[in-house]
Amino acid sequence: MRFCIIGYPVKHSISPRLYNEYFKKAGMDHQYTMEEIPPENFDAEIKRVLKEYDGFNVTIPHKERVISYVNLSEDARRIKAVNCVFRREGYNTDWVGVVRSLEGVKVKEPVVVVGAGGAARAVIYALLQLGVRDIWVVNRTLERAKNLGFPVKVFSLDRLDEMVREANSLFNTTSVGMKGEKLAISDDSLKNLDLVYDVIYFDTPLTMKARELGVKHVIKGNLMFYYQAMENLKIWGIYVEEVFRGVFGEVLR
Repeated sequence: MRFCIIGYPVKHSISPRLYNEYFKKAGMDHQYTMEEIPPENFDAEIKRVLKEYDGFNVTIPHKERVISYVNLSEDARRIKAVNCVFRREGYNTDWVGVVRSLEGVKVKEPVVVVGAGGAARAVIYALLQLGVRDIWVVNRTLERAKNLGFPVKVFSLDRLDEMVREANSLFNTTSVGMKGEKLAISDDSLKNLDLVYDVIYFDTPLTMKARELGVKHVIKGNLMFYYQAMENLKIWGIYVEEVFRGVFGEVLR
């Protein structure tokens, strides 16, 4: 079978390396590539991808646009974002990754969620499934945050530090930090948090600073990615647990 990841940009993605190594170790004759699709080309390119590939993953900024082209699972329909497709069926495995990565951690409220895109939708849905109710979404554009369709309070980005100071948990669902950028949060606000969670799967200035300041729970996105990738393989019908665990450890070492 043929698989890929679509997004813009996708050059940073470790998915091709992970899945191709997994296929090799599992003795499977599948291949996984990347398709970098600029937003202006999406409508034409997604039709080609659906024809050429058995399954694919979806990353920024296409998780919401792709829902018009696939049948949706119940979770994907509620979240209104898709990150995994198999034979024209769209799923959301991001939220599963969030829930599984928080096992053993009590998420204390209020919770600040930075961002209002596809990843934010999955994080908020996961938090609601965990019984969290006091969720504050901070985003650059208020209108986008208001259109999430979840019972959350919304605030503009210029109030980020203020909201973090009053919160107990923080989730960054944006790409800020991927290239070393910093969120506008003071050390005084950050150090009082109980949990800092970043969906980026390597250490960012946020997770490093939180650890340095002694925040009790600091979780980076590699754990979410682990469980999300596991769910993807199960959906594609090609999951072998012992092979996956070994390969994931090697690739993200």
